[in-house]
Amino acid sequence: MEITTDTNEMVRFPGMKLRGKKRYETLYHYTSFDAFVKIWLSKKFKLSPITKANDIEELYKPWKAKNFQQIPLSYAYSDILNAYKQASFTMDYDSYIKGCMSPMMWGLYGGRKEGVCIEFKLDKIQVPKGCIQKPIIYKDILKPPRVFELDKEIKTIADVRGFIKKKSKDIFFTKLKCWAGENEYRIISDRYEYLNIENAITAVYLTSYESEECLMVEKLVRDAIPVMYMHYYTVENKYDIPIVSDTANSREQVLKAKNNPKNALNSIAQQAKDYYEASKNDENASLLNINYKLN
Repeated sequence: MEITTDTNEMVRFPGMKLRGKKRYETLYHYTSFDAFVKIWLSKKFKLSPITKANDIEELYKPWKAKNFQQIPLSYAYSDILNAYKQASFTMDYDSYIKGCMSPMMWGLYGGRKEGVCIEFKLDKIQVPKGCIQKPIIYKDILKPPRVFELDKEIKTIADVRGFIKKKSKDIFFTKLKCWAGENEYRIISDRYEYLNIENAITAVYLTSYESEECLMVEKLVRDAIPVMYMHYYTVENKYDIPIVSDTANSREQVLKAKNNPKNALNSIAQQAKDYYEASKNDENASLLNINYKLN
């Protein structure tokens, strides 16, 4: 169905499934406010060691040798594997639900909703040659099991490095379906620590238009990109759907309404609050105020 949001924008909800490159043309990264400041000022995105992943199953990457002669290769396998770093992003969930609209992601990675969600255009991120990038595949059961048997031809460190790259889909880009809500797009590298994101950030999202973090983000970006906030819009008293609105415009509209002497809702709200404050110490007192006075 088509819905008119509070910004008078016509949108179609629910959205349609995205396919191919449309899934990851736009990417999102949830992070704390402090981390965003570093990212914005440096124009660099730091890759995180795979050893710090929060998925304990993903950290389990055992290997199996063909014979005892290959046992020394286990040390090369561990060293090369642990040298990899990753950048994790969230993709759009469908043609309506943006990657910045996940309550779960805000709670897990967005500073418990006090942080920010950064929007990127993938084609603007300068991904160095040799990096591997693709969406994560989610499975009910990991098949084949995450036990990687070395080919009998593998003898050297270079051979092990090639084996890991050959198996990269299963090693780095496959997770259990319980993580599917992350809708992750990942970039990995065994050489680079940073991605150059100059001109790649296209918007920043928060969960409030009046928080201290919001005001500081606006000052920091100085209108270089839109600063938006994610909230919910009730449709026909049936649906609460997520939407994004401009923070400064929303704040201005609310302030204008509050300062409007002809806005009867301001008077009613204040009288209701005063009535509650006067009655709240008596749990049996009626809180139904029938004596509102309008100017």
